[in-house]
Amino acid sequence: MARTQEFDTGKALGDARRVFWDKGFDATSIADLEAATGLGRSSIYHGFGSKRGLFDAVIQDYMDTVLRPRLILLHNQAHPAEGISTYLTSLSDALVKTADQTTNRGCLLLNTAAGIAGNDEALRLLIDGYQVELRDGVAGALRAADPTQTDAVVLARARIVAGLTMGALLMARVNLGEALSTLEAAGEQARLWLPAGSQAR
Repeated sequence: MARTQEFDTGKALGDARRVFWDKGFDATSIADLEAATGLGRSSIYHGFGSKRGLFDAVIQDYMDTVLRPRLILLHNQAHPAEGISTYLTSLSDALVKTADQTTNRGCLLLNTAAGIAGNDEALRLLIDGYQVELRDGVAGALRAADPTQTDAVVLARARIVAGLTMGALLMARVNLGEALSTLEAAGEQARLWLPAGSQAR
């Protein structure tokens, strides 16, 4: 007979996320995860298979509950310029919120990109996919705001805004002020490419 899971998966993922976010995958031990989640080792292995299985579940949950809901902000067809501004502001607010007096956490996904993802094909593909979603979301907003732009120009401009954004998220753990300034620069750059009538107020 299969064992019945006796813990709240959402809570366990949230508790584990904070540990992985602060310490990174390699430096996080099963003992750390037991202490953070209140789960025994057997429950962690039964529920997720391994430390890596739990980490993968945390990353997927972060994508689904944190990152993708923000990307939806870019798809404001009625006010595309406002969508870009709102998206970048939401990132700035999130970076400030997740920083405390001792640690700037930055972005869990981009922290992973700077860590184990370089040698892990599954994580590399996941992070690259997020970059594509971000780039295409910005491109869609730029195109909707100014349909006269060619596809090549839109894509080049979207890559610049997306690149600045991802660079800011990587920098956040090291220098929060610089990260926030880079996000502001991304917004300023996007505004230069938007028709005057579409500017967010």
